[in-house]
Amino acid sequence: MAASLVASAALAGPSWDLDNTSDAKQSAQDAQAVTTSGSVLDISGSLGGYSLLGSADLVDMYLVYINAPMTFYMSTAGGQFGGSANFDSQLFLFSAQDTPTGMSAGALLANHLAAAGSSGSFVGSASSDGSYRLENAGFYYLAISGFGTNPYASNNELLWGALTDPGIVAYGQGRELANWQNNGNVQAGAYTIHLNGVTGVPAPGACALLGLCGLLRSRRRN
Repeated sequence: MAASLVASAALAGPSWDLDNTSDAKQSAQDAQAVTTSGSVLDISGSLGGYSLLGSADLVDMYLVYINAPMTFYMSTAGGQFGGSANFDSQLFLFSAQDTPTGMSAGALLANHLAAAGSSGSFVGSASSDGSYRLENAGFYYLAISGFGTNPYASNNELLWGALTDPGIVAYGQGRELANWQNNGNVQAGAYTIHLNGVTGVPAPGACALLGLCGLLRSRRRN
């Protein structure tokens, strides 16, 4: 199981649920900044699917600060690692990069099924094949989608390929996210992503030094 990469953690603490009132979007430019103070142990929200007006809510993307990269994980797999999703989920970790044309997201780690028979997902601090390990504290994007909605590069290639093997955390080679595409399999519903090693985005002054203040569009919550 992918979750074997890290140790168990307590399943209680500060939660972020702004997506329930202000939808988290799906790109580096409009991801929802998690601006609660201190540690963040849960992010809750929902994917709405397609509306009657044709708009889509298939992905939620969040800007966070990972302060303990070696023990980082995020989970919707339940059990000792926590989290849940009432749909067939996928989880993604991207680097947050400031470029001359604006913010971009670089593909790092992703997982569809935490284990065989599970509909939950788990991403720890390293890829299953050992080709990548999260080592540096900093700003990152977390994203959740349903199976069938996948991230693509500008050349229209999947960033991670097909995430079909249970227990595999795949490395995305740092390639830049261009868009998300759905293959017709629409997954929607509520979710809670349980986190370890994550805090809210630091104060605006610190973000200014990193060129990230444009992403602080959500209100600060304590």
